[in-house]
Amino acid sequence: MTEPALATDLGGYSNADIHEAVRAIVAESLGCPLDGVTLDSVLMAELGAESLDFLDIVFRLERDFKIEITRGEMERASRGDMTPEEFAPRGVISEAGLARLRELMPEAADRIQPGLRPSTILTLFSVRTFANMVIGKRDGRTV
Repeated sequence: MTEPALATDLGGYSNADIHEAVRAIVAESLGCPLDGVTLDSVLMAELGAESLDFLDIVFRLERDFKIEITRGEMERASRGDMTPEEFAPRGVISEAGLARLRELMPEAADRIQPGLRPSTILTLFSVRTFANMVIGKRDGRTV
C-alpha cells in the first residue's frame, strides 16, 4: 500500500482527504486491508488494536500530517475544564464527564455509558475519532 499524498499545509486538506488518509494510516498500522477499515471501525473491538498500536497510529498521524498529539492534550480534551476528581470521582466517570466524552466523541455516544472508567476510554476510539483529532488540528482546536 502506498502512503497518501500529503499537502505541506494541513489547511489544504478537505475532511474527505483527512478521512481517507487516516483510514490508510490505521489500516497500515494494524496490518488490515484498507477495504476492511471504515471511519466507524472501532479500533480495539473491531480491528484488534492494542494499546501499543495507538502509539504507532499517533506517531504516523503526527509524522504524515506534521502535527503533535500529546497524551496530556488528549486527557485535557476528554476532561475539558473539569478537574480529574470532577471527571472521574472514585475512578468512575461522572455524568458530567460522560457528557463531555459524548461531545468529544459523538461517534461513540451509544457506547459511553454510566460505569465507564478512564482506563477504558481507548476502547471507544474509532477511526473517525482520530480523523476528528486531525480535523480539529486543521481548524485550530486542540485535540
